[in-house]
Amino acid sequence: MKNNYKSLTSILFLFLFCNCNEDVSIPKLECKQPDLIVNRTVEDVLKTATITATKYVYDDVIEAYVVSSDENGNFFKILYLQTLATETKPSVGFSVAIDATNTYIDYRVGNKVYIKLKDLFTDLFYGGMRIGSLYEGNSGAASVGRISQNDYKKVLNASCSMLNEDQLVNTISIEEALDDNKLNTLIELSDVQFLEAAIGRHYFEEANNVGGSTNWGLRDKSGNQIIFRTSSFADFSTHLVPKGSGKVRGILTKYGSDYQLMVRSEKDIVMDGKSNIPFFTEDFQTVTNNVNLALTGWSNIVEKASKLWRTMVSAGNGYAEFNTTSTTAAQNIAWLVSPKINLTGYKNTVFSFRSAQHDLKVDSPLNTLEVYVSANFDGSNVTKATWIKLDAKVASLSTPTRQFISSGGIDLSAYSGNINIAFKYTGSGKDKTLNGAFMVDDVKMFGEK
Repeated sequence: MKNNYKSLTSILFLFLFCNCNEDVSIPKLECKQPDLIVNRTVEDVLKTATITATKYVYDDVIEAYVVSSDENGNFFKILYLQTLATETKPSVGFSVAIDATNTYIDYRVGNKVYIKLKDLFTDLFYGGMRIGSLYEGNSGAASVGRISQNDYKKVLNASCSMLNEDQLVNTISIEEALDDNKLNTLIELSDVQFLEAAIGRHYFEEANNVGGSTNWGLRDKSGNQIIFRTSSFADFSTHLVPKGSGKVRGILTKYGSDYQLMVRSEKDIVMDGKSNIPFFTEDFQTVTNNVNLALTGWSNIVEKASKLWRTMVSAGNGYAEFNTTSTTAAQNIAWLVSPKINLTGYKNTVFSFRSAQHDLKVDSPLNTLEVYVSANFDGSNVTKATWIKLDAKVASLSTPTRQFISSGGIDLSAYSGNINIAFKYTGSGKDKTLNGAFMVDDVKMFGEK
């Protein structure tokens, strides 16, 4: 009896701990291919969408691929889907709000989904298409809202087809990403880094709580920027924002005029390169709202008329602005000149800034923002200095109002010693076709030691 007991114990031991050179198979999710025929394209539906919630009355079916995931908490009750790009057609994205959580279990990234459109509603939300049920707020205004928990699986039919997300992602620059045509799609930004204000902080910070999420900034070497948004419910929200530069992959969204990138998980962030830190920077975050600009080292000089550059603060962002709308002078010319910037010891020097406009009427040399560099400005007399105009991209009439754009990287490697950068505004208050406002922010100088 005792020997039998030992034998049984040995057999159990071998059974439990011997893998017998075979891996234990992971159960696969069962899949039943939907019996649906696609008879409409996402592009066709997008053409019919407007800012007004509109009922879709046709018995149409479209197909698209899942590119978002709520597994890690940065997305909540919403799916982002897009078409597969071809050589002749870019991908088209849209969102579907669902009154359910943990949807990543049924709708995996890369999963092809068939969407039955009949009796759903579509609209355009800040340029991006939404598909869902009708939602009527307290004010009575109708918009596209969440599909009920009981109905969403009848509408969103997951297929058995899967793509690797590398087949869906679009690798582009920040400048290329600032485009409504790319909204709700999966993009990847290369050679980017977090702004200095975010380094050493958490992805979500209560002191920087904007609607339950925190907005930090990503920028590239040319000074282009985009908002990086993290929900307080993301499982990485308490982790520290990383140093370095690298790649960030996520869904491009938009709120108001602000383009925002939202990652699915921390794995979407790969910072394996060196940071590119400016040796001179002015982000105007210490300024007071709507007063004449008076920053240490900066010169605020009127050449014609009497109005000076002013500092403004909007939605927590400070910037410099010249606005002729309230003036009556036939011509306003005003200079905003940086402190002395010492380039000694730096090579491959690059300068960048961001600009925006509002209330412009025309693009004209008589109503413009120009940027100059000087090596002999005495700190007060702009007319006696030698100024060289820089080839910078500035906001124009075609730039969406109050949307900051980058100047691009401006090569100053030919300069050495002390220089000044000047922003020169020319406009009119009397001639209403030649007035409006220009805004300047995030002045930076980069170089290699």
